[in-house]
Amino acid sequence: MDFVYLLGASIFPEYVYRWLRPVLMVLMLLIGIATIVVIMMQKPQNDNIGVIGGQEMDSYSRQNKARSKESILKKLTITGAVLMAVLAIFFFITFLQA
Repeated sequence: MDFVYLLGASIFPEYVYRWLRPVLMVLMLLIGIATIVVIMMQKPQNDNIGVIGGQEMDSYSRQNKARSKESILKKLTITGAVLMAVLAIFFFITFLQA
C-alpha cells in the first residue's frame, strides 16, 4: 500500500511523479558516486600512532586542522552521506508500493 494513499491525498500532482522519480534516481546516483570519490581521496586515519614511537604532532597542524584538506573531505563525506540518506527516505516514502 502506498504511503500517499494512507494519507488519503496525493502529495504531488500526477505530472510531477512522472519526472520526479527519474530525477531523484539520477541525483542519488550522482551523490553516491561523488561520496565514493571523496572517500577514496581521504588518507587512512591513524590518529596519534606516531606518539607511541616518540614522535610528536607539530603544533601547526593542530592549529589549522579545521582548514586542512582532510577536514574538508571529512565534511564532504558526512554531507554526501546525509544527503543520500534523506533522498533515499524521501524516494521510498513517495514511490514505494507494497
